[in-house]
Amino acid sequence: MSIDISEGIESGKVTIKVLTTNTTSITLLTEDKFKGKVIHPQTAANRLVGEHGLSLSFHIEENGVSHLFLMDTGGLGQNIVENSEQLRVNLNEAEKLILTHGHTDHWGGLTAVLPLLKEGTEFILNPKVYQQNYIVVTKSGEEIPAEELGSNFKRLDKAGKFRWTLKVPLLNKKLVTNYVEQNKINIIETNEPMKLYEGITTSGEIELFNEDEVTKGFYIQKSRNEFEKNWFRDETSIYINVKDKGLVVITGCGHCGIINTIEHGKKLTGIDKIYAVIGGFHEEWNSRERIKEKVKYFEEINPEIIAGFHCTGFEFNKLMSHHPAHTLAVSGTEFHL
Repeated sequence: MSIDISEGIESGKVTIKVLTTNTTSITLLTEDKFKGKVIHPQTAANRLVGEHGLSLSFHIEENGVSHLFLMDTGGLGQNIVENSEQLRVNLNEAEKLILTHGHTDHWGGLTAVLPLLKEGTEFILNPKVYQQNYIVVTKSGEEIPAEELGSNFKRLDKAGKFRWTLKVPLLNKKLVTNYVEQNKINIIETNEPMKLYEGITTSGEIELFNEDEVTKGFYIQKSRNEFEKNWFRDETSIYINVKDKGLVVITGCGHCGIINTIEHGKKLTGIDKIYAVIGGFHEEWNSRERIKEKVKYFEEINPEIIAGFHCTGFEFNKLMSHHPAHTLAVSGTEFHL
C-alpha cells in the first residue's frame, strides 16, 4: 500500500508542540545549532506539569489559514487541559484528534478533551485500541511465549519470576461512543493510512520488517487464562513531508520498533530522506547492545532532528547525545518544521 503526499508542505509552516510528556524544565536551554527549529520553553514552563503520558499539537499556518491537529491526550485530563492553556493551544480549534494506540498514558485525558472539541472534529483511531493489554516483564529479561503464560501465570508469579505485571486500564468503547455522540464528534475507526492534510498522513497499520524489534513483554489478554503476543496492530504514527527537507516521523511510543516505523513511512510514502524523528521510541527496556544498533541506524539515515522522549529512556539519549541532530524534549518544547 502507498499514499501520495509528494506535494509536501512548505518548510516553516508546521509547528509541533509537546503538550504533555514525562518531564518539565525551565533550565533546559534552547540550542543554537537548530537555528530556531527546536525551541525549549525555559521560563514559560514555570506552570507546566509533567506526567507519564504524551500529547502533541500540530499547528499548520498556510495562506493565512490556520489548522490545528492533536495527537493523543496524555494520561491525566487536567494536565493536557492546563498545559494547553499555558501554551496557548485552544483545544476547541482542533480539527482532528489522532490516537496512537490503546495505552492509558495516551488516551487517559480523552474524557476531559472530547467535551472541549468543536462539533465535527474528526477523532481518528485504530479499531484495535479497545483490546485488553497486559504487561509481563520477567526478571531474566526473556519474553514468555503467550501460549505458556496463561496456564503458568500463577506458578511463575509465585516463583518470583516477574519483575513487573500490569493489567493496563481498558479503553472502553461504549464510553468513547457516548462521549463522541454527546459532543457530536466524528469518529473514524480505521487501520488504513489516512491523509490528514497536504503532505501529512497517518501510518495505518505499521509493517513489521523486523519482528524482533517489537516491544517485548506486552500481551493481549483474551480471557482470564488466555494471552496472545501483542504485535501492536493498533499503533498509528504520523508522517509529514516537508518540501526540500524530507520525511518527519512522529511516534506515540514506537512499540512496533522505531526502525520499523521509519521504514514503513519510507515505503508508504516513497520518500527516503528522513528529516526528523520525534516522539517515544520505547527503548527503556532494551539492552545497551540493542540500543547501539538503533543509534547506528540513526547515524546512517542522519536526520536533522532526533528527539526521543516519553518512553525512549536514558540509555538511548545518552548514546545518541554525540550526534548533532540529537535533542531532548519536555512539556512545552516546540518543533518548527
